[in-house]
Amino acid sequence: MNKFQVIIQKQPAKYYQKVPSNVAKLLEKAFRQLEENPFYLPGKIKRLKGMEGKWRYNTDGIRIVYEINVADKKVGVLAILPRGDVYKKL
Repeated sequence: MNKFQVIIQKQPAKYYQKVPSNVAKLLEKAFRQLEENPFYLPGKIKRLKGMEGKWRYNTDGIRIVYEINVADKKVGVLAILPRGDVYKKL
């Protein structure tokens, strides 16, 4: 299976640059997993209800919200925020 390309938009990129190194390592691991399979990882990946075409990746209290373009094999990261804030911002 070909890998997906993870594209991080402006807001998530700013957040990613400011996080501590231990959180950055968790996010890097998440991005690698999204490259392999953005559709399924038990306990981590879930389709968002009420938000057509959006998915979330959960990693230790941080949520990565993204969209998948299957035709182009791209994953667009829309938001990276703490669990309590992410859904308010979307």
